[in-house]
Amino acid sequence: MKSQSFGNQIVKLSSVDSTNNYTAKLVNNSKISFGTVIMADFQTKGKGQRSLFWNSEKGLNLLFSLYLDTSFLNAENIFSLSKAVALGLRQCVENIIGKQVLIKWPNDILINEKKIAGILIENQWKSNKISSSIIGIGLNVNQLKFPIEYKATSLFNITSKKYNLDSIVSLLCSCLQFSIDQLIQSKINLIDRNYHNSLLNFNKWALYEHEQKVFKGKILEVDNMGLLNLELKKGDYKKFNLKQIKLVK
Repeated sequence: MKSQSFGNQIVKLSSVDSTNNYTAKLVNNSKISFGTVIMADFQTKGKGQRSLFWNSEKGLNLLFSLYLDTSFLNAENIFSLSKAVALGLRQCVENIIGKQVLIKWPNDILINEKKIAGILIENQWKSNKISSSIIGIGLNVNQLKFPIEYKATSLFNITSKKYNLDSIVSLLCSCLQFSIDQLIQSKINLIDRNYHNSLLNFNKWALYEHEQKVFKGKILEVDNMGLLNLELKKGDYKKFNLKQIKLVK
C-alpha cells in the first residue's frame, strides 16, 4: 500500500459538536478523501476516552480529526494503529518542547505527569474488515488554565510561548505520516518497541485500582488488542482492558 498524504486537504470549522462526528458524517456521504484533516476552534461535545468529554477553550488548542485508509490493518493487530498514532503525537510534542514526553496507556500524552494531548480512534468496518479510521486528537496548545481535576498542561505552560495552530498541524501531520508509514511497511516490532520504551511505568511497579481494590502491578506489555498485561506482586499475571483498571499512582 502506498503512503497517504496527510493534510492534503484541511477543513477549518468555527464550532462543531465533535470533529470526529463531523468527519464520520462526511465519510457516510462519501464527501471526504483519505488524508483530509478536519479542524475546529471549538467543540460542543468533544470526545475523550472512557466516554468522557474533551474540554477546551475556544481557539486556543488543536482539535483535529484525520481520515485514513486503514484497510491494510488486520483485526488481530488493530491496536498497532493506536500505538503508531501515539508515537507520532508524542514525537511532535517532543520536537516542540525539547523535553521528555511519555505515553500513558492506552494513548494519552503526558509531560511531568500532566496530560497535554489525547487520542480517540474510531474505525469503520466493511464485511468484518477495517476499511478506514478517523483519528481524533486534542492537543493543548495556548490554553493557560485548566480545572485542577484534569491534571492537564499545554505547550504554552511548558515553554511560555504562544503557537500558531496551522504550524502545529503541519508538524503533527509530518510526524503522524512518518509513524503511520512504518505501520504500512509492517514495521510492527519497531512500533511496539518504541511504544513500550515511551510508556509511563513500563516495567516499573505502580498502584492500580480494579473493582475498588488498589494493588501493585508492573506493566509487562500492551498487546496488539490494547490489553494491559501486568505482573502482580504475588507473581501472578493478568490482562486488563481500559474499562477495568485505572492508574492510582
